[in-house]
Amino acid sequence: MSMHPNAEKGFASAAKRYQSSRPGYPHELLGWLRQRVGIGPGTDVVELGAGTGKFTQELTSTGATVTAVEPLRAMAEELRQRLAGVTVVAAMAERTGLPAASADLVVAAQAFHWFANREAVGEIHRLLRVEGWLALIWNRRDRSHPIWAAVGDLVEPLRSNEPTHEGDHWRPVLEGSGLFGPLELARFPNPVEMSPQRLVDRVLSISFIAVLPPPDQLRLRRRLLSLWSEIIGDAVPRAELPYLADVFVTKRA
Repeated sequence: MSMHPNAEKGFASAAKRYQSSRPGYPHELLGWLRQRVGIGPGTDVVELGAGTGKFTQELTSTGATVTAVEPLRAMAEELRQRLAGVTVVAAMAERTGLPAASADLVVAAQAFHWFANREAVGEIHRLLRVEGWLALIWNRRDRSHPIWAAVGDLVEPLRSNEPTHEGDHWRPVLEGSGLFGPLELARFPNPVEMSPQRLVDRVLSISFIAVLPPPDQLRLRRRLLSLWSEIIGDAVPRAELPYLADVFVTKRA
């Protein structure tokens, strides 16, 4: 299996920006997940596409044993620096090299749309024990807010064939596999304090934006600062912008 070139180049070049600008996850989401799937001490968790470890940190706080799978070196190094006690495996989601039936829970946070294919679904099924769970998590910009609507209008025309977490394009391969039960969704508000610079960094951490030539990134930066000025106001140095945190869970069939 090969990685999408925008993911490979974009996230590799923007790992630190990704870590500093992307939102975390609401406490209510983790609480719901702990209650629903029983994550805690004695639980073995495999996180696929762990990135810089933004959700890995939440998983370790439960007392579970976490193995983070991340193929990009820059992302994995950022994770290791922040969470020294976590086992990090350099592998693709389709072929982790981990033992069969070694996980009570497999998690993909902000990642499954990158590997929503039959091979990855089969690998997840192989990794899970009987009665094991899969949890898919995404932070989504709440486009009911005018600045996020404007950001979407600005960046979406720049997307080519890159997978997206918007919508449910990832569902058919999972639901049609016959390997998992019905999906259950829980949604949580996740407001994030933003500054103009964090807004810029957040957008520039998008993989297909991170691979743009520097002059294009500079133009985009200027337009984002203008959007802040037009919508939020120059007199407002920080503002709370809405995100929605979605968690889908399904049980191994």
